[in-house]
Amino acid sequence: MFADVKKIEKKLEFIVLTGDLVHEGKLDDYVRLRKFLREKEQELGTSIFVLLGNHDRTEAFYEGFMQQQPKNKYYYKVSINGKDNCFLDTTFGDIEQGYIDKEQLDWLSENLKKEPERPALIFMHHPIAGTSLNHMRFSILQNGSTLLQICKKGNVRGFFSGHIHFPIAYLTEGILNGVADSTAYHIDCHEEHQHYVRDASSYNIITLSNAAELGIENRYLYWGQEIINKIDIEQTDFIDLKNVKDQ
Repeated sequence: MFADVKKIEKKLEFIVLTGDLVHEGKLDDYVRLRKFLREKEQELGTSIFVLLGNHDRTEAFYEGFMQQQPKNKYYYKVSINGKDNCFLDTTFGDIEQGYIDKEQLDWLSENLKKEPERPALIFMHHPIAGTSLNHMRFSILQNGSTLLQICKKGNVRGFFSGHIHFPIAYLTEGILNGVADSTAYHIDCHEEHQHYVRDASSYNIITLSNAAELGIENRYLYWGQEIINKIDIEQTDFIDLKNVKDQ
């Protein structure tokens, strides 16, 4: 992926890795990742920002990558060229589903209210429910409707995520959702109770115009035709959050 990015004539403003940095990584794994990404930042001349996904392990990430004492959640804001980029942590323990805790929602609300006209982009691992995700509701962000209510306090132009292993773009209450495929493998979930896995690798390029208009290009590096795995899915709807408490 980085080799392909290097071929692009126009330097990218920044790069975001939307989670699942290391599968069940240990401290040393995140130390290696930190070194690798710092080398790529120097090589490409651009910043690389990261998020946590459900395959990551928060404590090892903080100790190895951040070289800090662990915290419960990893979220932050970076303002670049007149727009706010908010990076959220949608992990919920080690389970597959995504959930945004109250602390982050309150933080996002306050940041959006400070400059409500300023364009904002939100990056997170789990996507919000939308078109073509009906068969993945069990896996995506479970409290997306609450997040959408918070976003009305500002000028959120887009959500950008990954997790589901196939690319899609759709509008939710006027906000563009851009979901990237994966650099690892692709999932086809058009059948409700059986999902198919193919060997594939791709990434998205996001363009934001001066008028805050968004565009998404999906760049495939490899696409294998052979089905290499099948995943049986019992139920595809949202999980029951009645017993879920804010972390």
